[in-house]
Amino acid sequence: MRLPNLLEHDSIHEVLQQAQSWISLLRVQCHPDTQLFLCSLFSPVCLDRPVYPCRSLCEAVKAGCEQTMMFYGYLWPPMVKCDQFPLDDELCIPALHNATNRYSQMRLPNLLEHDSIHEVLQQAQSWISLLRVQCHPDTQLFLCSLFSPVCLDRPVYPCRSLCEAVKAGCEQTMMFYGYLWPPMVKCDQFPDTDLCIHALHNVTKTQNICSACRQPDSYEGLIHNYCRAGYIIRGKIRKLVSSSNDNTILYLKKKKKVIKKTMLLNKDKKRLRPYIPGGVHCECDRINITKGEKYLIMGNRTAAGDYTVTFVGVWNRRSRYFRNAIKAMRKGIDCTNIIQHSQEATSSGGSRGKGSKGRKKKKGKKGKKNKKKKGKKKNRKGKKGKRKGKGKGKGRKRKNG
Repeated sequence: MRLPNLLEHDSIHEVLQQAQSWISLLRVQCHPDTQLFLCSLFSPVCLDRPVYPCRSLCEAVKAGCEQTMMFYGYLWPPMVKCDQFPLDDELCIPALHNATNRYSQMRLPNLLEHDSIHEVLQQAQSWISLLRVQCHPDTQLFLCSLFSPVCLDRPVYPCRSLCEAVKAGCEQTMMFYGYLWPPMVKCDQFPDTDLCIHALHNVTKTQNICSACRQPDSYEGLIHNYCRAGYIIRGKIRKLVSSSNDNTILYLKKKKKVIKKTMLLNKDKKRLRPYIPGGVHCECDRINITKGEKYLIMGNRTAAGDYTVTFVGVWNRRSRYFRNAIKAMRKGIDCTNIIQHSQEATSSGGSRGKGSKGRKKKKGKKGKKNKKKKGKKKNRKGKKGKRKGKGKGKGRKRKNG
């Protein structure tokens, strides 16, 4: 096992001591994955980097056991808050007894000839960023069939059509960052029979959501769109207007914050009216001008001098992924090596985030402003008092005279 564990216990003695209070919960069998969850925290497998339990695993165990704990006067401990754990699309330990999971045991060596869990985790790392960019809805299914195939007597391969669909959706994104589709996953080596894993989503079906409004808002999705964009701003949308050439024009309020201005001319900043291409014929459920929210808008400048929208989404400061992505954008990102950037961000907690530094700064600024305002009010009262005093004095002098 790996020490210190995920709860920062440094010794076996401390692990046994702290785990003692959880043993009763394990015996009650409030959830079938309680042992898996506790083992991932108290006695994690010894690898180069820690592997956390998935957030869904934590939430499933919490939902099953929290009521039992409260019955005996115990609360779910704050040190194991579920929102600190990664989502299911990251490298993490998933729940085994969940209707959404197809199987609970994997086959080794896998279809890429990886012999150990350690090798699987190591080799799969470079694919995680591609998964979060959401270039195709079946990317996870395809990668799982290769890296963690279901444990059966004989291997079950992904269908050639599944491989080709994922390749068609993701190859352009990979080439944008200088990566080629690897030869070890050539699609022509896979079968296309009934005994293979078929694609679940047919992307050829018409989707009535505008491209700019369905871009992923994950950490990697935001960084990917940052690298594609020539300008990025934060602002409020005043109204939406349909143009004669079937575009939807975004009329913005005057106050805007520029995050990236590679293609944004200074003279265009005040009168910026970007448009969603073909917005008349598609929907954008992310925009709701009645709420008065701030939006993150990314896009490019055309040869004619107009500004298109390639990404639009609510300015969601509550999301850790969003906060850390904006922080990375402001620092500057090397888009020539985006895969390495995503890996480093993940390993250092960048895509998951540490928490509330940004909020503390905001509170601090508000505190300073409030102090200044209070001080000004006191000064005003003092001046009023002086004026009143002067007025009384003048009146007395006139009476005496």
